[in-house]
Amino acid sequence: MREADESIGLHNRKDRSSSKQPFRIIDSISLDDPIDQKIHENIEIKQNTSTSIFKNNFALLGFITICFLSIFIRLYKVWSPGQVVFDEVHFGKFASYYLRREYYFDVHPPLAKMMLALPAKLVGYNGKFLFEKIGMDYTDNGAPYFVMRVMVAIFGSTIPMFVYMIMAESGYSLLVTFMTAFMVTFDNALVLHSRLILLDSFMLFFIIGSLYSYIRFFKLRYQAFSTQWYTWLFTTGVFLGCAFSCKLVGLFTYVSVGVLVIIDLWNILDIKRNNSIRTCVRHFSTRFVALIIVPILLYLSFFYIHFAILYKTGSGDNYHTPKFQMQLAGNRLTINTIPIYYGDAISFKHVGTDVYINGRLERFPRKYKDKRISSNGHQVTGISALGNSSYWTIAPVELSDEYMKLFNETGQLADSSSLLSKGLSPPQVRNHDLVRLIHYETKKVMRTHDVASPFTPTNMEFTMIDYNNTSEYEDTLFYLDIDQPLEKKQGPDGELLEDEHRTTSKRIRIISKPHGVAALTHGKKLPEWGFGDQEVNGSKNPKVAGTLWTINSVLGKTEGSESEKKIDIPYFSFFSKFIELQQVMLKQNAALTKPHPFQSSPETWPLMIRGISFWINNKLGQQIYFIGNPFGWYIGFSGFLALVGIYLVISGCHQRNINLVSYLKERHLTRSGMMIVTFYLLHYLPFFTMGRSLFIHHYLPALIFKYMAFGVLIQFIFIDDYSKFAMFSPIFTRANLSIVPKSRKAIFAISSIIFMQFITFYYFSPFVYGSSLETSEVLARTWFKSWDFFVPK
Repeated sequence: MREADESIGLHNRKDRSSSKQPFRIIDSISLDDPIDQKIHENIEIKQNTSTSIFKNNFALLGFITICFLSIFIRLYKVWSPGQVVFDEVHFGKFASYYLRREYYFDVHPPLAKMMLALPAKLVGYNGKFLFEKIGMDYTDNGAPYFVMRVMVAIFGSTIPMFVYMIMAESGYSLLVTFMTAFMVTFDNALVLHSRLILLDSFMLFFIIGSLYSYIRFFKLRYQAFSTQWYTWLFTTGVFLGCAFSCKLVGLFTYVSVGVLVIIDLWNILDIKRNNSIRTCVRHFSTRFVALIIVPILLYLSFFYIHFAILYKTGSGDNYHTPKFQMQLAGNRLTINTIPIYYGDAISFKHVGTDVYINGRLERFPRKYKDKRISSNGHQVTGISALGNSSYWTIAPVELSDEYMKLFNETGQLADSSSLLSKGLSPPQVRNHDLVRLIHYETKKVMRTHDVASPFTPTNMEFTMIDYNNTSEYEDTLFYLDIDQPLEKKQGPDGELLEDEHRTTSKRIRIISKPHGVAALTHGKKLPEWGFGDQEVNGSKNPKVAGTLWTINSVLGKTEGSESEKKIDIPYFSFFSKFIELQQVMLKQNAALTKPHPFQSSPETWPLMIRGISFWINNKLGQQIYFIGNPFGWYIGFSGFLALVGIYLVISGCHQRNINLVSYLKERHLTRSGMMIVTFYLLHYLPFFTMGRSLFIHHYLPALIFKYMAFGVLIQFIFIDDYSKFAMFSPIFTRANLSIVPKSRKAIFAISSIIFMQFITFYYFSPFVYGSSLETSEVLARTWFKSWDFFVPK
């Protein structure tokens, strides 16, 4: 009896009332209590000597069955369809970029995408196919989609195996363990995502592996600092690091395991454990290294490899600063860029919306619709098409008198030959130079002043006035400030020179000298009087988003001339690139707010209100549609709610010293069960806080924990004597393990659940494998109107 208790961490306390203390719920999740160490030290020996690995080994038989079923249904017809399906458009393309070694940008970390590229590389693929559209034929384009899908299927097939091992290591009965793993095996959504060139199966492998490793580590808590203890602790850290290196959703797993670690350390600190301060510090420091340092180092390492592979210029360049782009071989900023001189007519292009600062003689309306008054000045706006009206001559303000005499009032060099005759070199525009910007077409000068802009009353209006208007002269002075300028360099006369302005390769801010505001634009269009252009205004916070511009071109000059071809490439360290990429990833991920026909909200996911159409073949009446196993999803969610309700009732009664169930049963529910509930909630609830577009496949990690929570419920309802049915291991069966409960209700219930899960999977499997269906067959499977299947005609 006692040996069985040890397998699941269930041990009788002398006084049940002793649990009435602060942090009882925390303690219940911790899976820990003072226990006889010697029993734990010998448990594996007892387990292994009491059984043969082959004779009557029902645990191993169940595990092998799950392995076979999981692998078979994921590899079955994995080559079909031989066309691009759903997000294979993105992730197949990214794999090709790795093989081409061309830089790309994606909101997800690189590990899973590099894993997708690996099998393609091993079969000699060169990345020529870019997976451009759904429905494109793989065979015609020579893409090794089969080996890439097999790679995904192998990792996806391990997920039910991990579930089996987790339930077994946690002391659940063999039937409940098998049932839970079986339900995960035959979930349509999980199978579908394991058969395509997608990232989720890799992430789920590392997520579930993290929990399994931590359980193995925790079960060795009375063999602390042993070789096995260290092995499973560091394995947990590796799995965690890999999980959020596939997708940032893996951070939810990191937090979930972190909760368990904090509770564990809190218990270790308890003076009743007789641990010295030195031992406590050793526990903390070891976990710090394994669960914080190791995952961070892995995350950094994968990005280091990512940058090392993608050293060529590519499609992702424009997401980054010029300094980042210039590190890429063949980037246009290292070739097609020329310096800016005073007297040049230049165009300013906005970073983000790609409009140009435009000037025209048409005026702002005297009064806006909201009754505010404007200056009625000439319009300065953001226009999408580059023309002569978008060029501005840079007029000097602070050059020496010797130079100033060579420029006329409109900023143009009066006589270029006079420079040569006086032995002067053309004056370059440098960082933080004070200039006036003369409109090339109208000869008006740009001005900003203390008048509210059309859309943003708190920002200043940009307009134009006559260049010889001396009373408003100060309003026409602007600094051209480079974002992230290079260090000053020594000039020919020994003076220190600021970084030079160049076309395209520098991001700049146009900042008013007297007012300190920076030129800003945004996506909102002006009304008819503004010709549908974007508003340009002066932001009082120069660092706010929308204030960055590039000098796009110089009128009359061609970029890439031989005399201007070579430039110095600024140093940009790995950590600088890493930090910039993280910032861009988070920014672009948060910006994914554009409505999508198949997006859904988190509250609809447990009930599977909406699916996603992945692929359609009109001629053959075939389709692939993301839909889970309706039976499993509904009974699983109902079971999850019931489990939480049971826990609350038992906890409430416990506070009144009312014991509804045996101590052993209650303990297993509150410890193992609530751990799984915690994992479910921490992988589901965070999505409610996100503003980006979400899809039902974001629910997959929580789905696995929901199935496990359902297994906890079935164990609680139908297995009374936990000590007889508790498993030690997924591959060893102890001699006195009870397999089948005596209750016919239990046998019938578990058998029925397994049968219904399989039948429902089979019924909806045409949407997984892309099998042909008649119109009537599709309509029969449309249980909800929101399941918008393709209906052949």
